[in-house]
Amino acid sequence: MRSIFELCVPRQEVLKGELSEDIFAARLKDVITGDADPIYKDPDIFFENTYPTAGLKTLIKDVVSRLTGNGFGTNAVLRLETAFGGGKTHNLIALYHIARGKITNPAIKKFISPDLRLPGSGEVSIAGIVGSDLEPEIGINHPTENIRTHTLWGELAFQLGGSKGFKIVESSDEKKVAPGTGFLEEIIGDEPTLIMIDEIARHLRTAKAIKVETEQSTLADQTVAFLMALLEFASSKVKCVVVLTLARETDAFGH
Repeated sequence: MRSIFELCVPRQEVLKGELSEDIFAARLKDVITGDADPIYKDPDIFFENTYPTAGLKTLIKDVVSRLTGNGFGTNAVLRLETAFGGGKTHNLIALYHIARGKITNPAIKKFISPDLRLPGSGEVSIAGIVGSDLEPEIGINHPTENIRTHTLWGELAFQLGGSKGFKIVESSDEKKVAPGTGFLEEIIGDEPTLIMIDEIARHLRTAKAIKVETEQSTLADQTVAFLMALLEFASSKVKCVVVLTLARETDAFGH
């Protein structure tokens, strides 16, 4: 049997001693805003350097089938649950690139079955929210629109509907009181929509400290109520998919 030293050739950055461990810290937000390293930001480079695991291929098939209207039997809500460092964010980045419809590298064929139609450019509306980026007090600043979002629903409305979409839930965002599904119907309707929520447990830990006096509850309670409404809405639509990442019970935010 040949040894691993004969069968494997390290990448050039490894051989040159130029590999930075920071490159392994993938962040969904940076990919969406275009601030990530090219290995994550560029879809062609990303899939060239990603191994097509069985789990990732199944995830892509389930999500794409539903977004393109061919997944009537697939789930509207998908939960990715692994320990920290288990590849959840990497999977979300893969879904983001595929939903954008701008992949030209033939390497994508390793990830999909021949009969699976990928979405075209601009066909799918996409929202990607990272729990650790949500800021209940200061808010997430969107300077181009002079808007600050303070809640999960406020950020979701802005990402999917811009300033016009945010206007619908601005009062609910300011008061930190969960809205119903009416605004989702206005913003999303029956259009193909991918909603990714990463590391929501981190946000809930912070949100527990934010009191909502009008409802005698906390922002964490309101966020859970909104999540339930969001999942019910997605389940009622043919082309809407929500992908959630959750930590295991043994992780820091498992409880």
